[in-house]
Amino acid sequence: MEKTNYKPLILCVVFLVIAVIGCTFWTKWQNRPLLGNTDEEICETIDRVGRGRKAEIDLKHVEDGEVDGTVYRCVFYESAENEDYPQLVMFRQDADGNFIWYEGEIFSGHSIYRMPSPPDTQVYEYVFPIEGTDYHFFYVTGEDVAYLTDGAGNVYSVGEERPAFLTFLPYWDNLDTEYLDAQGNPLW
Repeated sequence: MEKTNYKPLILCVVFLVIAVIGCTFWTKWQNRPLLGNTDEEICETIDRVGRGRKAEIDLKHVEDGEVDGTVYRCVFYESAENEDYPQLVMFRQDADGNFIWYEGEIFSGHSIYRMPSPPDTQVYEYVFPIEGTDYHFFYVTGEDVAYLTDGAGNVYSVGEERPAFLTFLPYWDNLDTEYLDAQGNPLW
């Protein structure tokens, strides 16, 4: 009478069980929410979506703002890939209070004014669509800028501390933007 060898069958079943469990954990890890609650989680998220390497990310400014009852976290950062100007990324708060990566796409990010005269005037403009509406974000690093004005004559105070961040301003043609000093005089 022949003896049946169950070892290969048992090894195959064990391997399949391990593979199924491993694939389940891998899928859950890949699809986990991308959190932006702490500086480390923000850097990890930026790294995971391919916008910079975690070890090279230098967070410059993190600020929250609200639009139509939804809270967004705005993050300016620099990395080896974008040394010339800070990048803006956005997170949206979910029902549990966690901030997850926002799939909106920035379509303007450039330095509005970077010239040696006056030497300390640096303003970066970003336009970011949120739920179908375009918003201006201004990141002001220069000391000379005290106010921005738009084409409709609205005045936005930059604030005392630098860098300063003006968020969720209504979109307007940046050709109409004026940069004013503390006395209200145009800088150029």
